[in-house]
Amino acid sequence: MLSCPFCAFENTDSQRFCEQCGQPLQRWRVIDIAGSGVEPPPLAPAANGDRLSYLDADQRYRLIHSSSSIASIEPAATLVLDCQPDAGSPLQPLQQAWLDTPALDPASEPLAAAVPAAAHPYLALQADYFPAIPELHNAWSTSDRTLLLIEDRSHWLSLGVGWSAIDDPFQHIQWLFETTLLWQALAPWQGQATLLTPQRLTLNENSLICLTQIDQGANPSPLPISALGKMWQTLVSNSTASLPPAVQALVDAVANGTLLQINHLQNTLAELAQAYQAPEPDPPAVPWSPPVDNTAESNLEDLRDLAFSDLEAEAGFDAQEIVEDEGSGGIEAPTMVLPMKLAHLDDAGQSHVGQQRHHNEDWFFTQAQLHKVSGPQGTVLRSKGLYILCDGMGGHASGEVASQLAVRTLRDYLTHHWGDQLPDQSVLTEAVVTANQTIYSINQSNATSGVGRMGTTLVMVLVHNLEIAVVHVGDSRLYSYSKRLGLRQLTLDHAVGQREINRGVEPALAYARPDAYQLTQALGPRSKEDLFPSIAFHEITEDTLLLLCSDGLSDNNLLERHVDSHVAGLLSSKANLESGVAQLTDLANEKNGHDNITTILIRIKLQPDMASLTN
Repeated sequence: MLSCPFCAFENTDSQRFCEQCGQPLQRWRVIDIAGSGVEPPPLAPAANGDRLSYLDADQRYRLIHSSSSIASIEPAATLVLDCQPDAGSPLQPLQQAWLDTPALDPASEPLAAAVPAAAHPYLALQADYFPAIPELHNAWSTSDRTLLLIEDRSHWLSLGVGWSAIDDPFQHIQWLFETTLLWQALAPWQGQATLLTPQRLTLNENSLICLTQIDQGANPSPLPISALGKMWQTLVSNSTASLPPAVQALVDAVANGTLLQINHLQNTLAELAQAYQAPEPDPPAVPWSPPVDNTAESNLEDLRDLAFSDLEAEAGFDAQEIVEDEGSGGIEAPTMVLPMKLAHLDDAGQSHVGQQRHHNEDWFFTQAQLHKVSGPQGTVLRSKGLYILCDGMGGHASGEVASQLAVRTLRDYLTHHWGDQLPDQSVLTEAVVTANQTIYSINQSNATSGVGRMGTTLVMVLVHNLEIAVVHVGDSRLYSYSKRLGLRQLTLDHAVGQREINRGVEPALAYARPDAYQLTQALGPRSKEDLFPSIAFHEITEDTLLLLCSDGLSDNNLLERHVDSHVAGLLSSKANLESGVAQLTDLANEKNGHDNITTILIRIKLQPDMASLTN
């Protein structure tokens, strides 16, 4: 039983917050590193249940009993219960300094002076290698030992068990690739030996390799890559799943020392991963139509599309009267951009669980207000629309909780902070931070970590007359479609592949990485200091269809491959958006179907502002 430090109620060992008072029961795993000289006594709770044992003199960290997981080969971990969880991590200022300056030198950083060197790699690698690196909560040294308090992953599934359970060559290659990334990351911290200890390697809910702790060696020189290859051989030999011959040959080459360059190794793994990844379906054949020799009609139609899109047949005005120029001898393209005004705005949204998921973790919200304003200079249609789409994650019901919380928080915040003009970047940033904090606080109060932390992506569009603001976190996307520009992706995924492209890596190589689609940003898992939402502003100058979607629709370039059959026609006012979004959902279920599918369509139709022209 676990006694609550606030009300002394006896909770079961599995409880993450007290059943009586609701306070968090935050546990941390203790890494006990013996100093030089005499071996210190082992850490253990008091044998007498009536007496409490504490790790520190301030009695913040109470030693508790723990058990080992069946799926893990780690020995039973030493755990403490945080009796002051609201106090936060004493290392937060130093962690923030490291996040702000990844090349920080602990020897010259005053905040690092009192922090043991064994804690440095946890802090240094958090920014680029979370969640592979466990969270470090506190660290200090005594006369005979160094103590680190880290996230407890002793109950996570071990890599060895996962390797045998998932007999998939592509997944195995991805895991090999991930270990090479960690091998490089740990080298400057003398931590490569961590990867040579099987019980240090575990899997999170997304099947990504994570470490239970970091072991630092005494030798400052990097280990030979052959040591990693030998670990791979042991991993494969202890498993019931065999590797394809080409992959096994690569593992043996690394172990035997015949392949020494890690960059060459990573490129080879990336090529093998492409070979064993499930092929994307071929795009449908587009029937070819011969051109029609009707030059005059074609030129006029092109001009109408450019200046007014297809609104002349739908909004009740005659484009011919505007574009003809007496005495010119013909019709020419306008030499200026005509002022436009809003003619109509409509929308539709739909969410579907998909073909392989048991519950839907997506959530969306749409709200639009249209007002006609009439005066001596004519009638103007004013619009104000809020569109939010979130794709939750976290396992069980956590994902859908996170996505609903994000939508509700953003909706409520903008209700009070969106006046007569589009909110600026600072207001939108604060809205996202507020939504993140709502989810993050629940994660903290529930004492969840790593695999248990819920989160969500976000793509949000605010429409204010002919201006839009786009807010984006994660890999849910916003597309736009117009006759002039076609289909365009307006957001860039917050994922490893896109991050590498931003750093100058060729797209083909960046997305050949097995971890290319791993998220680098999400709402909820981490505090606001680690959140960097993308915010952009656009002006609508022509008829435009906006499409917000979760990755259940956007995966495998589905929209790009079916733009003519499923997107282009929806720009017309005659097209029913409800039917259009249903057809997109059916398409995603047919071609993808592996994930939840959520789509929001926004159609913005314009017409020339005749009052502005005459004035």
